[in-house]
Amino acid sequence: MRLREGIILSLTLDNQWQGFGEIAPLQGLEGGEIEECLNNLKEFAKGLTVQEFPDELDGLFRQIDLCPLIPEARFGLETALYSAIARKLQKPLSYFWGKSPSSAIMVNGLLQEEEPLGQAVNDLLRKGFQSIKVKAIGAVKKDVERVGAVLKLLNNRARIHLDVNQRWSYDDALYFASVIDPKQIEYLEEPFQDIERASEFFRKTGIALALDESLLGEKAATIREGVKAWVVKPTLRGGIRKALAMAGEAKKSGIQMVVSSSFESGIGLCSLIHLTAAINGNCRAGIDTSKYFEKDLLKEPFLIQEGKMAVPNKPLSEGDIRFESLKIYADSVSGKNKRA
Repeated sequence: MRLREGIILSLTLDNQWQGFGEIAPLQGLEGGEIEECLNNLKEFAKGLTVQEFPDELDGLFRQIDLCPLIPEARFGLETALYSAIARKLQKPLSYFWGKSPSSAIMVNGLLQEEEPLGQAVNDLLRKGFQSIKVKAIGAVKKDVERVGAVLKLLNNRARIHLDVNQRWSYDDALYFASVIDPKQIEYLEEPFQDIERASEFFRKTGIALALDESLLGEKAATIREGVKAWVVKPTLRGGIRKALAMAGEAKKSGIQMVVSSSFESGIGLCSLIHLTAAINGNCRAGIDTSKYFEKDLLKEPFLIQEGKMAVPNKPLSEGDIRFESLKIYADSVSGKNKRA
């Protein structure tokens, strides 16, 4: 059995309005582990007090920017703060992040590499997904077989894109393009490590790429030709505000934005849903992940219907969360109860 660990951070504004954020590091990727995140938050708590926070949001976050928070901790703190402010003002989170947020968002279906195809593809079609991410195995000939089987099962009822996580060589990617009709592939996500050859690959094959891991480097974000999408995980990229800045750059360059989950619970997903809604027409969400959890931390998990997810019209409150599923511990810095 796989176990997903994280931290649920609660923050109370004006001794009345409680907000919630999630810190969910992924093992094996760049970023912090649970203990590192906890220690980082404790150092942050030592350096700031609520009385020091300015009233206006930009000033508040400039103050936070002075603190060396690791990305996952920053995401949790930002979303907890925004959530508390949203509770106070009784506004959806997307109200703070976009001028005209949408009331529903498009979601990409997810097909993991170990899933039996028949039932999984039927489930995705039943939920009405128009676009499906297929996770590659990493051996190109097996991936060709798998993609061919998925395409046959879909029978043109949904588009697919393949996430390779840089496990192919450049020549592997060329082989894939030579045996799979490029028109059947929406894009390839991170097919190889040498991402500087993205434009060259596009010119040779006609298959566009999506960037995810490569965006951690400086050069990848400057590549335009042959790049169709940026896949951004706000948890690992350092929060909502950085994701919004990337969305602005993507829009200027005609690049699609995909807000992607790091397997957060419904508490973290709530922020990602609102972020996608705020970015609106230039964005889809890679958040078809809660189906892999035995139980969510929300009493009423978010539902996907017709490939879409409704955006909540009110902030999360204490009554929405299964606190009985959380381990409570006392923070030695503030003496307040925290939930993990």
